[in-house]
Amino acid sequence: MLPALAVLAAFAALLLPLAAQDKLAFRADIRLLAFQPDQALDEVFAHDPALPETAAAAAVAVKVPVKSYLNHECSTVTLTGRRIVFTTRPDRGSLARPEDLLGVTVLAEGVHSAILLCLPVAAGDKGRFRLLAIDDSKRVFPAGSFRVFNLSTQPVRIVLEEKTFDFKPGDIQLITDPPVRDGNQSGMQAFAFQDNVWQRIGSGIWPHPGKNRVVQVLFTDPATGQVQLRAYDDVPPREPTAPAKGLEPVKAPKVRG
Repeated sequence: MLPALAVLAAFAALLLPLAAQDKLAFRADIRLLAFQPDQALDEVFAHDPALPETAAAAAVAVKVPVKSYLNHECSTVTLTGRRIVFTTRPDRGSLARPEDLLGVTVLAEGVHSAILLCLPVAAGDKGRFRLLAIDDSKRVFPAGSFRVFNLSTQPVRIVLEEKTFDFKPGDIQLITDPPVRDGNQSGMQAFAFQDNVWQRIGSGIWPHPGKNRVVQVLFTDPATGQVQLRAYDDVPPREPTAPAKGLEPVKAPKVRG
């Protein structure tokens, strides 16, 4: 912003009632999941870039490690906007240092609990991760279900026993009450539509999640160009520690005259 505009904006803010400058805060429970096990990282800090400058000076970043597995442990962040920036440092200045940037995500409206899958970045992108936000609330991702993401560039078909599930590129589907055989498990076959034919890319057994949940990710291997499938076992859905509605506002400073 031009200096003159910045001065005008600051002056206008002083004329507003203090309540109009407040931003309603809310909490979100997040878990960072490494796409590949060797991407696990302990020194990761979540920042709220929407904080007013006066509040940002005293803000404390939340440590949110990237794990190679999912469990009940989550990190609760307090936000004034839907955007979260992750860096390798806890200080606010790391937001402006490209070498410290890990990734950025925007939580969809109404999401207060999420798995953030840390995917590789495309060539030329900033940061180290491209974050896929997965709403892991009970309503969206219930116990006993598979959440399937087709991140590949090909149409994919998954057959569980004799039931077929088709996925266009970019599709996300929830499979609840999957068909099972003896042993409470499903025979699985996966196909990708390549060269104008359905080519089998994998087969195996999917145990029924029971009280747990499973994230299944289809992706294109950049080395081979082939579609692959990767699974992440999750724990039963929990009651979020984050309230659904806002907390106390983040206050603007009092103007002394």
